[in-house]
Amino acid sequence: MLKFTKTLSAVFLCSIMLAPAYAQEGDANNEEERVEDGNPDRGPYADSGVYVTLSGGAEFFQDSNFFGIQQPDANVPGVTGAPAFVNVDYDTGYNVRGGIGYKLSRGFIGFLIPSFELEVGYAEADVDSGDFNGGNQIFIGDINVTTIQFNYNSDLIFKDGQKIIPYFGGGLGVGIVDTNIAYFPNNGIATAPTFDIEGSSTDFVVNNRLGVKTQLSKNLDIFLEGRYTRVSSGDFERRFVGGGADGFNAALEGDTDSFSLGLGLKARF
Repeated sequence: MLKFTKTLSAVFLCSIMLAPAYAQEGDANNEEERVEDGNPDRGPYADSGVYVTLSGGAEFFQDSNFFGIQQPDANVPGVTGAPAFVNVDYDTGYNVRGGIGYKLSRGFIGFLIPSFELEVGYAEADVDSGDFNGGNQIFIGDINVTTIQFNYNSDLIFKDGQKIIPYFGGGLGVGIVDTNIAYFPNNGIATAPTFDIEGSSTDFVVNNRLGVKTQLSKNLDIFLEGRYTRVSSGDFERRFVGGGADGFNAALEGDTDSFSLGLGLKARF
């Protein structure tokens, strides 16, 4: 998966550098081509312009693997120098995203029509289960991710008036991961959290996506999209919270990965 992500990210970056070189020529020739083709109405995807998007759907967070070395404060349970490995599973969550972008009339390759957009997104999911150092604990809480990304998309348009438009793309930006995760021994005695995994970490985010869209009206499209998102190397803390105490145990680090499936609307201007 990491190799796949790096490959698509490289394609994304190369496309960003190449597409603008052809944008000005494409916009200037767009009207001329429409006349030469003898078809003044080449469909909703022939012309460049501004658009906005709004989408929502299901977010499938992958297991979080937080790892660190215990350095407990005085009077905090733990063994100095011992590993602190926390694995967390999540329920299916949700996402909402919105963006504003601009579509060019042509790109480097004739049937790949590029667009660029600025997007803000939010995703959240509840904790399902987990373990600390392979033990038997009960986990509760949630995780949420806020992203601000600059995205690139390529529509695959093979003929004038095409009704179904597949597309692919990717994005780079900043992701803010907030964890509110707690656990306690599954021994039939403890009923309140003894440790928290907490923090708000801002780090690099990358996404890759595939989708398909079609026209609902003259200026409105509907799209279905699948996406992979990774926020890299977040920094969090394992803290002892038993008995009303609050003490540091270990600094933790871990990526936040998710897959999503969303349905959205795109309004073109």
